[in-house]
Amino acid sequence: MQTRFILRLDDICPTMNWRIWRLLERDLFGLNIKPLMAVIPDNRDRELMVNAPGVGDFWNSVRSWQEHGWTIGLHGYQHRYLTNLAGMYGRIPRSEFAGLPYEIQEIKLRNAVRIFREQRVSPEVWVAPAHSFDATTVSILSELGVRIISDGYAIYPYQDAEGVTWIPQQFGKFRKLPFGVWTICCHFNSWTDIETDRFRRDLRKYRRHFTAVSDVVKSYRERRRNWLDLSASRLLDFGLRIGRPIRENFRRTRTELPELRVAASHPLGIDDEY
Repeated sequence: MQTRFILRLDDICPTMNWRIWRLLERDLFGLNIKPLMAVIPDNRDRELMVNAPGVGDFWNSVRSWQEHGWTIGLHGYQHRYLTNLAGMYGRIPRSEFAGLPYEIQEIKLRNAVRIFREQRVSPEVWVAPAHSFDATTVSILSELGVRIISDGYAIYPYQDAEGVTWIPQQFGKFRKLPFGVWTICCHFNSWTDIETDRFRRDLRKYRRHFTAVSDVVKSYRERRRNWLDLSASRLLDFGLRIGRPIRENFRRTRTELPELRVAASHPLGIDDEY
């Protein structure tokens, strides 16, 4: 029943924020934390062009991470949104894949996997840009040998009837939670120094709770989804959708019942504050 965290870092590409990344990378190696690195095979998203490409050899870095036991995720293909669909789990109506015909998705995914394999990198986990993909995406990924997906809402990972392992992705920052396996998804490219420092403190505070994707897959590869997962999925989905507006409303509204304010503004665990 111990709480476990998987750290997922999104938007890894040659033009990411290398200044912040070097700080995080040093901490991750020093604390022996093995994250899930969501790597974009062929980034074409201008918003992710933070630094000029050429800070070292990007793919050498990716290979080094994998050799050290870090998990490399296939983060879409070019990170370009082509439809206005939220897909299976997305909360924002935009997608690189959801709603596209099978043939187009297959071309994009085959190209993405080809780039990884040309760079001698194994695409171990699917990580969809904007959390948006559909059943067609999952089917093609399975055909290409990518049968682990970092997405969905549950308390523990599980394997579906088609042999696909689902590792749920629930939060974007650390929370005090009594049990479960929780993926904390972070996008560091736009972080300020204050946000970076807070995250680095969290790494040290929660270091004993971290686990690796490989360990989770070994532990839960035989687990099947049950009624508890379905209930948790609905609760987490609902809570994550309403959590932000509730928190924003209670920040504006000061009442004489602070304990009620805290309970209502954090329906899915208590945010860790300093």
